[in-house]
Amino acid sequence: MTRVAIVLGAAVRPDGSPSPALLRRARAAAGLYGDGKVSKIIASGGVPRAGRSEASVIGEVCKQAGVPTSAIMIEEASSNTLENIKYSKALLPPDAQVVLVTDRYHAFRARLTAREFGLTPECFSPALRPNRIDRIIRGYLREAAAVLLYAMRRAQRFISRQSL
Repeated sequence: MTRVAIVLGAAVRPDGSPSPALLRRARAAAGLYGDGKVSKIIASGGVPRAGRSEASVIGEVCKQAGVPTSAIMIEEASSNTLENIKYSKALLPPDAQVVLVTDRYHAFRARLTAREFGLTPECFSPALRPNRIDRIIRGYLREAAAVLLYAMRRAQRFISRQSL
């Protein structure tokens, strides 16, 4: 069985450097690789800023942390969590056991989304420190709204299927 970390993207700064969230997630994935807990890393995220995708920045951080290029796959077509999972799934080996790497406030929705695609992932969330408390609160509030939207869309799909 191949254990694969899927690093879910976060913002890239206008100068092309990683945001704190992206840096945390990429370093966490590199740590999992370094500890032998995963053998491959999928860096997931498009949304190019300053000419650099989230995935390319994740890959660069992982390489700087000692992960060989051969262990990193780049998925840069996605622009949201659903697409991160959908496009990353296409890169997975058939025997993959998935570890989603994302912030704790995002893990619940990420896991729900992965299950929609038939995956049964573990989640690994790096510590949110150092971080400002307002950013942590904003992250949890944003995710509360995103989970509500996710549930509404899922209900809408269910109702649409029932009316056919």
